[in-house]
Amino acid sequence: MINEETICPKCKGNKLIKRGILKTENKGNRQRFGCKNCNHRFIIDEPFKRMRNHEQIITQCMDLYYSGMSFRKIADHLQRFFPKGVHHSTIYRWIIKYVPMMENFTDKQKLKDVKSLQGDEVEYHRRKYHNRKGVDRNWFVDIIDTKSRYIVSSDYSTTRDLKSMTKTWSRAKRKVGDSVKYISTDGLYIYDKTLKSTFGLRTRNQRAVKKSPVIHKIIKSTSKTFNYKIERFHNSLRERTKVMRGFHGRVSSAQTIMKGYEIYYNWVREHQGLNGLTPSQIAIPDVQIQNKNKWIELIQRGD
Repeated sequence: MINEETICPKCKGNKLIKRGILKTENKGNRQRFGCKNCNHRFIIDEPFKRMRNHEQIITQCMDLYYSGMSFRKIADHLQRFFPKGVHHSTIYRWIIKYVPMMENFTDKQKLKDVKSLQGDEVEYHRRKYHNRKGVDRNWFVDIIDTKSRYIVSSDYSTTRDLKSMTKTWSRAKRKVGDSVKYISTDGLYIYDKTLKSTFGLRTRNQRAVKKSPVIHKIIKSTSKTFNYKIERFHNSLRERTKVMRGFHGRVSSAQTIMKGYEIYYNWVREHQGLNGLTPSQIAIPDVQIQNKNKWIELIQRGD
């Protein structure tokens, strides 16, 4: 039976019929469809079109990578089960190709009734490009919904200046709207200016503070309650990135890899603190992933 949501990629019509099976060497048998309106024949795997490997292998590699395995170890793993195997650099290119597709979908989702946000930044070293010696100090800035533990916004940046911080917090503002009442951060001086331009924070005097749409809670790092939920996420992130031995290459590459981990944490990885649910199931209950292979559905929705 043909899914009612399936449409012709050429004329966007939905009057479709099955037109045989296409046999492929690596992807197995693929159902071919035909459109009654324009006679166009196609296969429903557009995001994976012209890929030599099956989408199950591609998404399995992505899941193994964000679960903690390195590119080379994944390649060794595949070599044991598939005769032709996959080169480790190919797995890297799959990450770079498909993470932006998923981001097209995940970045458009808006959260409802978010009352409290936590923001923080983590320092990461990136090896210099073109074989230059030394490392550059970079930063991973992230904002989390304290109730669902959903990463509302994140960015991998070379600085922590007003421009880069405002970019990350503006994205969070677009997703949560005006429902936020409390924002917790550390004592970094740039937060006051950033929250003023994004969430309308007022701090000049007692009267202004009372009329402020949000309350900014500055938590000292020595406190026992120092943003513990966002720190829990950082611990998971460090556990994953420690095997990378630092990023190497362009900033855009590091940004894509870190964005992929955000998607994995929000939409794929089941959280013990949420009774086995993903943060997206709590934060965005109206938008759920039905496919057991969540990577495939995320890619298809973002294509």
